[in-house]
Amino acid sequence: MSNVPAQSQSGFLEKTLGTLTSDPPWAAKSFLTASAATVAGVGAWLTDMMSPALARGGASFLGGFLLGWALRKTVKLALLIAGSLLVLIAVLKTTGWIHLDWTLIQADATRTLDWARGKAQGFKEVLTGYLPSAAATGVGAFFGFRNK
Repeated sequence: MSNVPAQSQSGFLEKTLGTLTSDPPWAAKSFLTASAATVAGVGAWLTDMMSPALARGGASFLGGFLLGWALRKTVKLALLIAGSLLVLIAVLKTTGWIHLDWTLIQADATRTLDWARGKAQGFKEVLTGYLPSAAATGVGAFFGFRNK
């Protein structure tokens, strides 16, 4: 008899959920650097050594970083769910269990995209009003999405 222990193989879902919960945002160097800059900015502002600009910029970066990190995790999960649904729909359509009305689906998709464009335009106008903080948030979101 062999004394070699059986290797446990984790399933696809378990591996995917492990990927989603691993790699916390506070472990990234840019997050730690921005946190230190924010704390230093708040300290300098409270002691009247400088304006709150450093604290505001650092906090905007941190907020953007967390948004980007959450977006990256959400996109991964959404792609997993969407892929599973597409496979399920393809199987059901092939077997003849469902019939899809493509004109109705296209009309719904067009309406949803038009709504999203309108909301994005409004968001763009809000960001323009807060350009310095928006720039720091955008950079933070970029690094958060990359998680470096």
